[in-house]
Amino acid sequence: MTFFQNVSYVDLAIIVAMVAVTLVSLAVLRNVLKTTGRDFNDDPALAERFRRDAPYHLLQDVMTPDEA
Repeated sequence: MTFFQNVSYVDLAIIVAMVAVTLVSLAVLRNVLKTTGRDFNDDPALAERFRRDAPYHLLQDVMTPDEA
């Protein structure tokens, strides 16, 4: 008698789902541990594009918000 002869389809589905969730959790944890403490990549072109295209006209609303 093998293990799978004594397990119903519902139990087998639960086991497969738990294994899948465990594998996904381990992959996410590996990614988090791999990228923890890494410095941000400075991209001068991206910074220049932000300075050029930033919505500076909205800055006035932040500095002096309208009274509601």
